Formats: sequence, C-alpha cells, structure tokens
Amino acid sequence: MFTALTPASSSSPSAAGGLQLHQLRTLDALYQERSVTAAARRLFITPSAVSHNLRKLRATLGDELFRRGPHGMEPTERVDDLIPQIREALGILDHALSVRRFDPGDSDRRFRISCLLSLRMELAPMLAAAVEDAGSAISFDLRQIDDSFEADLESERADLAIATVDRPLPGLSSTLLRHEDVVFAVRADHPRGSGPLTIAELAHWRHVDIRATDFYRATARDRPVKETMEHAEIARSLAEHGLTPRIGIIVPDTLSALEVVKATDMIALCPRRVAETHGGPAIRLLAPPYRTSSTPMRLMWSVRRDRDEGLRWLRGLVERAVGDSG
Repeated sequence: MFTALTPASSSSPSAAGGLQLHQLRTLDALYQERSVTAAARRLFITPSAVSHNLRKLRATLGDELFRRGPHGMEPTERVDDLIPQIREALGILDHALSVRRFDPGDSDRRFRISCLLSLRMELAPMLAAAVEDAGSAISFDLRQIDDSFEADLESERADLAIATVDRPLPGLSSTLLRHEDVVFAVRADHPRGSGPLTIAELAHWRHVDIRATDFYRATARDRPVKETMEHAEIARSLAEHGLTPRIGIIVPDTLSALEVVKATDMIALCPRRVAETHGGPAIRLLAPPYRTSSTPMRLMWSVRRDRDEGLRWLRGLVERAVGDSG
C-alpha cells in the first residue's frame, strides 16, 4: 500500500504540502539518470529547471538528496527510502489519468520482456499461443537480460524482467516465480562410472563454467557480481580440501554448457530445471558433494506500473508459463 510522503522534519506544518508533482517527477528522473542533463532530456525541460526543482526539494525535505560521485549523482539514503513511495504515487496518478482500458482481444501493445535464453525457450511458445488465442494485434519482444535490466524497467525500455535475485530491489515490484536448484551434469556414458559425485572428482575433471548472466544477478549496487556459476561455491568447497577447480571452458548460457558436456568428459554445474528440460538421455545429473541453497527467481517490473492492466495480464501469463504452479 502507498504510504504518504513526509518531510525529514516535522517542524514546518506546510512542508509536506509543499511537494509539487513536477518536483516528484524530477526526483524520479534524477534517480534513474544520475545526471541533471539526462534528467532534463527525459522530462523535456531545461537543466536549469531540473536544478531549480532539486533546490526546492532539498529545502522541503531537509536533505541533500544527491551528492556528486564517481558515477554521477549518488542518491542519499533518504532518496533510496522515498523512491518506492514516489513511484507508487506517480503510478497511481498516471493510472487515474489514463482513460485507456486494456482488452487483450482489442490491443496492439508490444510487451518487452528481458530474461535468460533458457527462459525464453519456455516462454516463447506459450506467449505465441496467447497471441493466437486472443486474436488481437498484441506482440512480444523477448530480450537477453543484462546488467542494465533495472534501468530498463525504470525507464520503461522493458516491461518485465526475470532474474535470480535473493531479495526485492529498490523501486521495483516483484513476485516469486520459483526457486532454482543446481546439479552437476555429466555425459551419460562418462568414464567416471556411477555413484555419487565426490570432492576429489570435482578437482579431477575439467569444468564447463557458465557466466553469471545466465543464472545469477547482483541485488545491490554495492555488492560484487558473481562472474560465473562456480565462482564461489565450488572454489570454497575445494579449498577446504586443499584443491582447486580446473576450468576447461566458460560459456554464456546453460544450453551451451550442456552441449559441451554431451561431447566431452567435462562436467558442468547447471540450474536443475534447465538441465532436466534440455539435457535429454545423453546427460546424467548428479547432486553436488557440498551444501547448496536454492536461489529465488523473480518476475520484476517498475513499481509505477503496478496498476497497469496490460502488465497484470502479462504477469499472469508469465507466472503460468514458468512459475512453480505453471
């Protein structure tokens, strides 16, 4: 639920009422762009108008709001706390002022979804069938997710994003689709034979490693991004036994890793659902010989668009297609 915005200090009874709509849009644009000039372009106003609005906001809210940093204007904690409420408020207003209602049978919207290759393979047939069933001009644009997905959602360059993150992100609404577990994939006739996988085998056999963009996403700007699937867990487990992993090749996605596994003696740590769906009889799946934890996969969108009826319809399709209940 939307919580009313309040100033940092209650000493002035008129301070809360001093916030203007154009000032809130300026704050949102600055948070997205981290630049007065870029925010002005987004809002179709002059940079001096953005600076004027920022001065008014600072005076009203009693906070610096943004500081100069190495990557542009860095928001203060006060802004980080306010942005979700501001975006929800702007979304409510935009929805109230919109006279257009969404009808999947009478719409020509193009929905843009950023997600992984393996998810696109799950989603594409189902979404294509939905277009045919609706008998409308709706279309879908499925894209590879990358590190800009938060900015893409905030700027509406993307409507939805699906990524594995361990908690909701500031300024974004989300719903949990499912949890991803990991397994090791080996060739069905691998020379290792049968039996549980051991730590010694992890050090002996060469690995196919998968870049993080196919599984793991950073959840905060100040947290390091894990570069590959095996970056931490395997190295830590082997190090406890004085061993190190042997990486044979790094590939951009799980499907590529499975093809390498089928053709070589290499092993690969993969999301279980993808390996089960696309591995086939040529692949055998083995539990990791160390403790693992599942990672939540979330469907995300801008909080400003919570009441977008078209996105609500689309989210329902995606949840049925790739969620745990799908």
